[in-house]
Amino acid sequence: MKKILIVISLFLSFNLAKAQDLVKKIPANAFTVATIKGDNIFKLMFVKDFNESFLGKKLLTETSKSLDKSFTSIEDFGINLEKNMYYFNQLSDSITYNCFLIPIKDATKLESLINNKENKFKRDGDVRTMILPDSTSIIKWNNNMMYFVTGSISSSFFADSAKSARYGIKDIRFQNDDDLAIDSTVAVAVDSVAVAEPMIEEIPAPPIVKVKVQKKSTTKKNTKRTIGTKKTGKKKTAKKVKIDSDFEESREPREFAVDTASAMTPVHGIVDERYDAYQQERAEQDAKKKRLAFTWMTAQADQIFNGSYESIENNKSYTSSLDNKAIAELWVSSLQDVYNAISPEFGTYGKAGLMKGYGSLNAKLFMDNKSFRISTGLELSQEQADSYKKILNRKLNKNFLKYVNSEKALGFMSYSIDTKAYLEEFPKLLKQTYGSFLGAKMDQEIDLGAELFSLLLDEEAVSKVIKGDALFVINGLNTKDVTYTTYEYDDDYKQKEIVKTKKETLPDFLFMFSSEDTRLINKLIKYGVNKNYVSVENNIYKILEKKSPIDIYFMIKDGIVFFGNSLTEMQGISNNQYNSNKLSKLHKQLLSKNNFSFLFNAKNLVGKVPDSEIGGEETAKKFNSTLEKMGNVYMKSNPIKGRLVSADISAEIPNGHENALKYLFSLIENAAK
Repeated sequence: MKKILIVISLFLSFNLAKAQDLVKKIPANAFTVATIKGDNIFKLMFVKDFNESFLGKKLLTETSKSLDKSFTSIEDFGINLEKNMYYFNQLSDSITYNCFLIPIKDATKLESLINNKENKFKRDGDVRTMILPDSTSIIKWNNNMMYFVTGSISSSFFADSAKSARYGIKDIRFQNDDDLAIDSTVAVAVDSVAVAEPMIEEIPAPPIVKVKVQKKSTTKKNTKRTIGTKKTGKKKTAKKVKIDSDFEESREPREFAVDTASAMTPVHGIVDERYDAYQQERAEQDAKKKRLAFTWMTAQADQIFNGSYESIENNKSYTSSLDNKAIAELWVSSLQDVYNAISPEFGTYGKAGLMKGYGSLNAKLFMDNKSFRISTGLELSQEQADSYKKILNRKLNKNFLKYVNSEKALGFMSYSIDTKAYLEEFPKLLKQTYGSFLGAKMDQEIDLGAELFSLLLDEEAVSKVIKGDALFVINGLNTKDVTYTTYEYDDDYKQKEIVKTKKETLPDFLFMFSSEDTRLINKLIKYGVNKNYVSVENNIYKILEKKSPIDIYFMIKDGIVFFGNSLTEMQGISNNQYNSNKLSKLHKQLLSKNNFSFLFNAKNLVGKVPDSEIGGEETAKKFNSTLEKMGNVYMKSNPIKGRLVSADISAEIPNGHENALKYLFSLIENAAK
């Protein structure tokens, strides 16, 4: 019986902890969600260790100085460091909300951190509300959580005259003639319409607004006029927009900051009374927009903090992207939504489905005692996933591996695709991507273009010339004297050409790709030799280009086309004298098992870059010291699983460090010294 009670209590504790997680406050239609997992972070580094670290001391010192208070630990901020912290945003055609959810351990400490004489807060039971001075942000908190939201009105929303008229917003533009170009749409008073947003049902009372306009000085006096007045020399009092507020105990008017400095200036810089009228009217319209944003933002904050709605926990795409071992996570609902958000200037084309077929995007950060790793994933439509599986159905040519020396290589990059499959799938992918962009009326033309593409190309023949795999290796750095041309002028300003020499540090590289049919390549080589673009010696070709700072050599051997800038290395490959037994097991797996791979070996770069090229001896010493402490950096693609394509970026930590987080802190401290 006792064991049963223990099991039940543990089950209830688990569910209670889960229920207390703030993720349930994030709406299901959130566009982006970012998570910082405090529990996983502080398993790697205790709070005491953080406080004593370089970053911790810096944070505590600067916070104490700016708030004129003494903070000795990040626990003094009142945040629950063992819970998850979230950022999310919501997008609509009218406003974007950027929101933070932070778990609270001690609300009294938090209030001492954010409260001051200027920022008073209102209390309603255990809920406190503070409006920041510019009225573009709201903070709400209780004893368990803090919610911060800021809203940004979309300018393109009010470019639609019908929508702008609904909220009493005019399109104000300055013209240097007798009249201001003001949208002729009948303005509807803001207070007389129902302000509505997709997730808002009731709108609270908006705040008081004062419009203050600082007019530019002018040499004309007593000739300023407002909209609709004639040049009579009379002044007309500027209008003020005021709305009562529920959010300040002091009941004092709030002021929106209005930016008039960025307004358009009249042609030829002439400032007259029409420009002053334009400034005043524009300021009033900006104030209306800010008031509207604040109204929507207030309703959104109330709903998030107190309302009931479908949570992001019910979004399968989001929940499937989570990993309990990650210390931070990022999830974006749709790449098409990303495109729409960053391309409003494209108008209807911004919503034309240019990123159709690409679903949610996620990224996760992992840290352990060996490395830190960022894992990314992108959801594809089933049709796209099937295409990419065909394209990626190839491995790197194993013969490439003979020409990689792990002991001296600074890095390498490889890729392998099936050229034939790519050319066959390309028209389909092109239609899927750009078909919706061009519109349904172009379907026949797109199909015709795809057929023509396939007809003109012999995919089988092309895939034999260029199979689709390649490897680029940087084996070191070499300092070389390079000549260049400059010009000098005598006392009579006559130009004289001068040839000078300087030292440059250039990479020692080797590039190779597979080819089953080299007939076309051989014809190109023959043409280059006949035209004196290429020279040849012992089957090693050299590109004759005087302006190139490096010599480029190439050759064909065993179905591989080689390019490089080291004649000695090319000769070794040609004579079968290249040392091919120095590829590490880890690097071999990285190259042979992935369609894409990348390596940077920081230690092999130590001392290779001249001091003069990185800021002198002292800077070079710090640079090399950082490199010595770094491990290898890797990047690789992963096989497609279902409809998910993914890739990983990893960085090893050298021996002598407890885990990746503490190693990262040591790197930051070393770089800051």
